[in-house]
Amino acid sequence: MKWLIIIICSILSLFLNFAVIDKLIIPDPCYYHTNEMNPILNLFYTSSSASGGHPEMNLFNIIFTIIIGGLIGKLVCNLYEMKIKTE
Repeated sequence: MKWLIIIICSILSLFLNFAVIDKLIIPDPCYYHTNEMNPILNLFYTSSSASGGHPEMNLFNIIFTIIIGGLIGKLVCNLYEMKIKTE
């Protein structure tokens, strides 16, 4: 049960990253056709000619998102277990 919650939270964090956070951080991907990305954006995104100069998530971003989702899942499991023990 614990691993299932951790996996579900990791998948949900990836979905949240793709669907919401990317749109908030990069509202206009065409802006980067003529402008450079800042260093923090360079850490989490790549911009190549294959993507038409639009920022795309890199491997570090995906791994970081999965780890954060797993940690949130672990926290949820721990809180749930503490709730069960107090009842």
